[in-house]
Parts: sequence; structure tokens; C-alpha cells
Amino acid sequence: MSKPVLFSCFRPIERAENLRAIYEAYNGPKQLVHSYDPGYEAEVTSGKYDLMVIDDFPACTPGKCIVIWHGIQGGKTIGYDQPGHPYFSDETSRMITYIISAGTGMVNTWSRCTGVPPTRILPLGMPRTDEYIHYKYEHSDKKTYLYVPTFRDKNDPPFSSIAWAYLDDQLTDDEVLLVKAHPWQDDTGIDQITQHIGNGMYKHIVVLSPAGETTPFLYLADVVITDYSSIMFDAYLLNKPVVLFEKEHSYASTRGMYLDYPYDYSSFIALSEYELLEYIRYRAKHPFITEKEKRCRQIVADRCDGHACERLSQFIHDINK
Repeated sequence: MSKPVLFSCFRPIERAENLRAIYEAYNGPKQLVHSYDPGYEAEVTSGKYDLMVIDDFPACTPGKCIVIWHGIQGGKTIGYDQPGHPYFSDETSRMITYIISAGTGMVNTWSRCTGVPPTRILPLGMPRTDEYIHYKYEHSDKKTYLYVPTFRDKNDPPFSSIAWAYLDDQLTDDEVLLVKAHPWQDDTGIDQITQHIGNGMYKHIVVLSPAGETTPFLYLADVVITDYSSIMFDAYLLNKPVVLFEKEHSYASTRGMYLDYPYDYSSFIALSEYELLEYIRYRAKHPFITEKEKRCRQIVADRCDGHACERLSQFIHDINK
């Protein structure tokens, strides 16, 4: 009989949506261990497992290791590609046996940024996106705009310098702006995030807890607003229009992006609050993604077709014999 598969996540399981989806779908023997649990390394190296599936770059492995990234990769550079690559090393690269890619167009990119040969980059799709294909969601009575910026650094503010009072004043009673910081900003605290935006008493702006799931609000949104976050790819898989909004122009050039930012990612790029309002209202009235955005989706996530869990479960079963 095969040993159990060790599923390991760097974040609470409710936030580790890719790992949670495949963990629930895989019907063989399995064990879930969080990397922040006491005794994690001892558990990994206990000899009880031959295979680990993890949602980030590994710190240690029992042998074979499958990396399934927590987001759809295709935005910010990572691994060896990231300037200084502070969270990646040759030792990390040697621990990775396979990497799961959301699309065929990212196989060579994944190989370059991790040092893992292209033959071991498997374009099987992201497990959490399976439900996107089948989910039937209802629209709100109000036009709903979801602002979900990327995570930069724990020492950075959760949002750019934005004229929140102006946005609230210009939005109508038929519109609502949902604001959700990245889950890793949870340490900042919802009170501090609310304080960063203002007094939290705006009529048309609702601050969501960063700790909660984003997907339900993604379903609800008429338009998704982001900057460098891979959530734009999730939005495109749901055929949700995206507006890129960034008032800081240095991040893309200093961190690096895999496509030409912002032009390859969206047809609508707002550089001011005035433009943001204009674009989100236009996109809400024309709820489709453009040909440019379809090309972006094709490059980054062509294998997110509703069968990722099925393919990955079979692969895990086959190599864990």
C-alpha cells in the first residue's frame, strides 16, 4: 500500500485555495500539515511520506515534492527571476520535483525561474479554478466593484495613496466599492486598514477583512480592480472585466513582470481616481473581456478548464505508487 501523501500549506487552509481544492479532491491516503505548525520539519522528515504537495516553495521535503503555487503565476517575477531572489536558492530548487502550471505558455518561464527542467513543469491547471467553470453566481442589485491590490511587503501600507473621500463622493447609491487587502496584510489588522482608508464611515465603500476568502466577492463583482495581482487571471477565467489601477509607477520596473506591464494585461489602465471611475463604469456596462485580455488568459491559464483536480489527482496517484 502507498504511503499517505503529505499536503502542506504556508497559510491557513481556507486561504490556500489551490491546495485545499486538490486535497479535497484526492481520494487516496493523505495528511494535511501546516508549515507553521510546531514540529513541521520533524513531521515532513518522519519517514511516513514519500511525496509532498505544497502551495509554495518548500523548506524541506520527504523525497518527491510537487509545488502548486497559491496563485496563477504570470504576473510578478519570482524565484531566480525576482531581483535578489531573497526567498529562493539552489537548495530550494533541488527540493522541487514537479511544478504545476496553470498554462502551457508558462512552462518555460517556470523552468527558468526555478531551475526545474521543462519536462517537470506540468501544465495541469490550477485546482481551485475548476469551480469557476461550473459556478452559477448571481449579481447584486448594485454595481459592485472589487478592489484587490497585490501584496508588496509587510512593512508597506496595504494600499496606495488613494483619494477615498473623492471616490465615495462620486459613487452613486447604485454602486459599491469593496476594498480587500491581500490576505498577508492580515497582520496589519482590519482597524488599521480601515484607518488607512479613512474613518470607515463612507457611504459607498466597504472595507473587507483581508483574512477572509476572496472568491465569493470575485463572483459578486461586476468589475475587478487590481494592479499587479494574479487575481486578474482569475477574473478573466470568470469572464470578469478588469481595470488596472496604480498610482505608483516604480513597482513593475523594480520587481519585474512576466509580460509587458500594464499593456499586455488589460485594455483599461487607470492612472487617477477620475479615470478609475470612468473605466469601471464603462466596463460594468460592457461586461466582457477584450481580445487582448483573452490572449493574456490563453498565455497564462489555458489549462484551467474545469478538470485540473482530475488531472492532478491522477498524477499524484500514479507517482505515489
